[in-house]
Amino acid sequence: MKPIHKLNGGLGATLCHLCSIIITTGNTQDLYCDKCLSERVKTDPEFKQIKERANNLMRLKNGFKDKQ
Repeated sequence: MKPIHKLNGGLGATLCHLCSIIITTGNTQDLYCDKCLSERVKTDPEFKQIKERANNLMRLKNGFKDKQ
C-alpha cells in the first residue's frame, strides 16, 4: 500500500488511509494517523470492520459521490 499524498496548497500533505486526516505536512511514508494506528494493532477481522466503518463515514460525508 502506498501513502496518500495531496498538494495541500503547495506544501504537500500525507493523509491517513482510514480517516483521511492530514498526518503531516510534507510527504512521508506513513499510512495511518496515531489514532488509527492504535486501532491497527487489533486482529485483522476487527481492523477490516473499522476500515469499512471509516470508508462508509467518508462516503456519507461525500454524499455517495464516489464510485463503488
